[in-house]
Order: sequence, then C-alpha cells, then structure tokens
Amino acid sequence: MTSTQDDVANVPVFDFMTRNVITIPESQTMKQASKLMYEYNIGSIVILKEGGGSNHDDNVSGSTTEKKEIPIPIGIVTERDIARTVGFAAKHSIFGDIPLSELMSKPLITIQPGASLKDAVVLMQQKDIRRLPIIDKDGRLEGIITEKDILRVVFKIFKKTIKDRGLISEGFDLLGFLGAE
Repeated sequence: MTSTQDDVANVPVFDFMTRNVITIPESQTMKQASKLMYEYNIGSIVILKEGGGSNHDDNVSGSTTEKKEIPIPIGIVTERDIARTVGFAAKHSIFGDIPLSELMSKPLITIQPGASLKDAVVLMQQKDIRRLPIIDKDGRLEGIITEKDILRVVFKIFKKTIKDRGLISEGFDLLGFLGAE
C-alpha cells in the first residue's frame, strides 16, 4: 500500500462532510420534503424525530441545569425514495400527502465524525447507500458525507499525485479538461 493510500484511509469523515444538513420533522409530508430538496438543490433530507431527546446543560447564569431538546435523526429520504414511491402513492388520495414516516429509509445508517473516509466507503458499500449522516456520540447530527464528497477527495488526491510525479504534460491537462480542477 502506498503512502497516498494510507493518507486516504485515515482521513476523518469530519474533514469532508457537509455541515449544514437540511432536515425536516417526521410528521411532514413528501410534498414538503420535496419542496425543500428542490429549494436547496439537494438529493436527500434527514428526518428528525419530533420531541427529540433531552440533554442537561449547565446554565450560564447559575448552577442549575436546563433541558435542551436534541433533534434525533431517525431516517433519510432521497430522490430515489421519492421516485420509487409512484406505485405506493395509489393508497393516498393526494400523492404529496404521503407521510415521511412511511417513506423514509430506516433505521438510519450513520457514522461518527472521527471515523475514517475508508470506514465510510466500506459502510456505504456494505449497506448499498450513497449518503451517510455523521452523528456524534450524543446522537446529534453533525453533517453528512456523500459519494460525491468522497469523489472530490479522490480527485484532489489523484491530481496532487500526478502533479507530484510529473505526469501532467504541458500540452494537455486531462483533469482540467474533465473539469476536475
């Protein structure tokens, strides 16, 4: 195994995840989720349990503690889920009113922020998924990593490797041609 392969294997997912994940409560409908996915130009949306869990934090103004609701991610809805719902929609009078709780993929498959990129790739391949929410030890959603994010990392490392080895010719830059710069 080369040092480049070692570097990729040990990169934490936290370094490449999308941090501002768009979420929606489980009581919302496919129509509402689809609208958010369209507005934000995203391919998935993480579903949160309503009510969530509670977390005790020290109150800044004194020694008492206050309860904070922690949004608990419980599922994910992807473009593919919505596309596959056409047959399912016959049960509902209005297609967009399908509850997300019936549509979402569950249980939610997740990984912790310190896990390596290699661990994420292996898990995604084993579970045949393209998006992997990043959840901290307290169950909070920290981000999400997708196949596209991983491909960006691979391209970046590939480009650096071919530059370091002098494999880019002066006349033609294949990566530039492909738009991978």
